[in-house]
Amino acid sequence: MREIIQKYIVGNAIDVSSLTRKHKLPDFNLVISSPPYFDLINYENNKDQIGYGSRDYSDYLETIANVYQQCYDLSSDNATFWLIVDTFKKKGETKLFPFDIVNKLKETGIKTWVLKDIIVWDKGKNLPWNQKGNFKNQHEYILFFSKNENYIFNVDKVREILDLKKWWKTYPERYNPDGKAPSNVWHINTPMQGWGENKQEHFCPFPFALVERIINLCSNEGDFVFDPFAGSGAVLAMAKLMDRNSAGIDINKDYKTRFKNQVIDGAKKYWTKRVIQIEEMTSLMQDFKETNKKLRKLKVVHGICEYINKKNNHQFLIYAKDKPNNGLDILIYKNGVSPDVAIEDNTLKDLIHQAKIQPNIQILDQSKIVSSIGSDKVFKYKLGKFYSYSSTCDTKTINKALTKYDYVYSTISLKISNE
Repeated sequence: MREIIQKYIVGNAIDVSSLTRKHKLPDFNLVISSPPYFDLINYENNKDQIGYGSRDYSDYLETIANVYQQCYDLSSDNATFWLIVDTFKKKGETKLFPFDIVNKLKETGIKTWVLKDIIVWDKGKNLPWNQKGNFKNQHEYILFFSKNENYIFNVDKVREILDLKKWWKTYPERYNPDGKAPSNVWHINTPMQGWGENKQEHFCPFPFALVERIINLCSNEGDFVFDPFAGSGAVLAMAKLMDRNSAGIDINKDYKTRFKNQVIDGAKKYWTKRVIQIEEMTSLMQDFKETNKKLRKLKVVHGICEYINKKNNHQFLIYAKDKPNNGLDILIYKNGVSPDVAIEDNTLKDLIHQAKIQPNIQILDQSKIVSSIGSDKVFKYKLGKFYSYSSTCDTKTINKALTKYDYVYSTISLKISNE
């Protein structure tokens, strides 16, 4: 079992390069950071903190950008940089701080971080006050950068299924079987500050869930995660629990003490519960994947059945036999008429293509029903209701039923409620 590095370094982020050399840190695979906010927040009265007592916003921006440029220079080729930052007001004017940092990095003309996307973080809670010209602030921006196009991006690790729209079952081809990729709006509550069991005594603590998502997305086990403004140390705490090496720098030594006494323990409590949730979610995701594949196949079968019946102006008994992966045998039984099964409808072609199903259509004489189906358990689906079978039957009763042409028959078993 490999040893996991975790270093909380008391020092000034301005000296990222020298501190990295001094502590013999490897190249960073992932940088997560939220910088100090100019002179708006006083972090423990430390006069060396960036922005403390500063009156020149441009100089402050240059200092911040220089820290992140050093992080770029110290990062591996596949690295990404996640900047959690917000706008703020100074002398009645809103400063576009997130975007000013981007522009300041680009001003130098040298190679630097490339902005890939902007995420709105809905924090769920906010400070309970506002003033003229200010609404209660409930969101921040997360700027996602990469060093080049070879960056780590494990989107399958953060897919979701719990907030699917109620009509997902009728349009399975529109949903990835592995789940829904997250949007660029993230709903993650901030930790309580000063009360409750999850409190963190820091002005701007990162939620463990936010850090977990970023680490999952853009790093692998054994990678090195870095935070130049470590603050509460949430990045370091979560990185270790997720088998990543990490280091962070902060100028306020009291934060390191709180990190050891509060944050590490809080992260462990969070992760203990989270591991159970992940195991449960893994099972749910597997069920969803299997259900989605069945839905895709059954929707294609129903689409082909309705199309062929309409095209030939004749009703045919259709039986669908499930095959491995995306395969599907569709048996169409002649009923005094040999059906034309050429699919010329673009909408149906698009469905088959989008569903990624490979239908193999075969025409058989109706007398072959018993021999072709054999001992398979047969599920009856009312035409148009492909997401839930109505009953089961055997080959002896199929031919006898007066309503047999109102159904599609299949070996695929699926029953989803109407809710």
